Amino acid sequence: MVVMTILAGLSAMAYRGVAEDLKMSSATNSVVAALDNARAMAIKKNRYVITVFRPRLDSDGTEQVVDIVIAEWNGDSASANRGDGDIWTYDRFVPIQGMAVRAIKGGVNVAGPGYGTGDDDIWWCSTFLPANAVVPDNEPFGSLVGVLYSPEGRVVVRNAQSGADRIWVDFNRDWTQTISDTESVVWNDPNVVTSPWPSSLPGIGAYFDLEIPEGEPFISMTPILAVFNEKEFRTSVNPNDWNSPNLRDNAYTEYIDQNADRIQFNRYSGVPLE
Repeated sequence: MVVMTILAGLSAMAYRGVAEDLKMSSATNSVVAALDNARAMAIKKNRYVITVFRPRLDSDGTEQVVDIVIAEWNGDSASANRGDGDIWTYDRFVPIQGMAVRAIKGGVNVAGPGYGTGDDDIWWCSTFLPANAVVPDNEPFGSLVGVLYSPEGRVVVRNAQSGADRIWVDFNRDWTQTISDTESVVWNDPNVVTSPWPSSLPGIGAYFDLEIPEGEPFISMTPILAVFNEKEFRTSVNPNDWNSPNLRDNAYTEYIDQNADRIQFNRYSGVPLE
């Protein structure tokens, strides 16, 4: 009986290990398939196309699902003088109609280095929505990361046609960049899209932070991705200790460095490499 009990326990552990491996493999395959689709669409349409990893809550609001959204740039941009002659350009992308949105479930998430602020050695990933669903701002916010394809199908970190490295996706196509419940930017308002802008343009200060599930912050472009088991990660840490975004990012980075599956890209063709 003792031997049988031990064998049963070992079998259960082995099964859980295989199940976790299959879950990670399925998630990585979904990411690679979406990237292949985005690259093909960029070449076919001869335009910039971005793949964004956007979290949402499931139907009961307790589990997080990551949607893989493919969006395109149709030439919608706005430039403005941010002071002292510093001209910044912002590009609006929209989801490609007819493109299926893949979903990553099972507590798996996607991260990318923080190129948006030069934090190349820090892994950024999206806000964990369940933590803030009941108590707002319960945890530091995360960021949206994305992979940008040029019209030639190469992976780039900025739109060379408009000089923009500040891209946002208008997920609901309403021309309003939603930052939070109280902040937004109406990009087709002539009083906003002027040069120079008003001194206190709402929402721009948020940049990459995803503050609410419907948020549309700027996307941090990345030339490398990490697919990791966020559910497992969160059982090994105490988020109550994260009283700053840096502590959150450092905790994620330590785990991802040791446990994530990496997706890199061919430098010349843009083809994803596992």
